[in-house]
Amino acid sequence: MEIGKRIAEIREDAGLTQSALARAIRTSQSAISQIEAGERNPSFDMLRQISAALGVTVAYLVGASIEGLKPEEEVHFRQYRSLPAEAREELAEYAVYLRQKHGKAAGGK
Repeated sequence: MEIGKRIAEIREDAGLTQSALARAIRTSQSAISQIEAGERNPSFDMLRQISAALGVTVAYLVGASIEGLKPEEEVHFRQYRSLPAEAREELAEYAVYLRQKHGKAAGGK
């Protein structure tokens, strides 16, 4: 997958608009649009800023997979990483509840 399309996919999974991502990294919405459309190549520094804003590593942003996750699990992972700390804690508590409800040990898979 092209880097621009990957950035767009991860950004959308994180629930961000192009404008919101642009504000987060202090660039223009049109720059993000050009990158996502493949009309502009981001510098390494911009890749670092984009990855930080999206809560992923540069390696993941440029195509490395999260080891062992299915594509739908990667979407959940990216959505989780975009949550504020309080929401992450709430989600962790809910996951414990669901594991208990469905007979799995709290630390199990």
